[in-house]
Amino acid sequence: MIYYTKHAKERMLFRGITEIMVKNAFLKPDEIGTGYEGKSLIFKKFKNGVIKVVFINKKSSKVIISVIWKSLNKN
Repeated sequence: MIYYTKHAKERMLFRGITEIMVKNAFLKPDEIGTGYEGKSLIFKKFKNGVIKVVFINKKSSKVIISVIWKSLNKN
């Protein structure tokens, strides 16, 4: 199950990122990692760029903290 914090929902709306995009990132991530304070990260490429999903694992669910557009450039 995926849950979204209020902050995550606000950021997604502001950035034009949908729940379908986030679910797609979980189903087929392009990259995974660990972020600040041990939070989990997944990255997924889309036509417009790459989204970074910041989340924590809670038993059998994921709690989305934020979703951010990342540049396709490595610079």
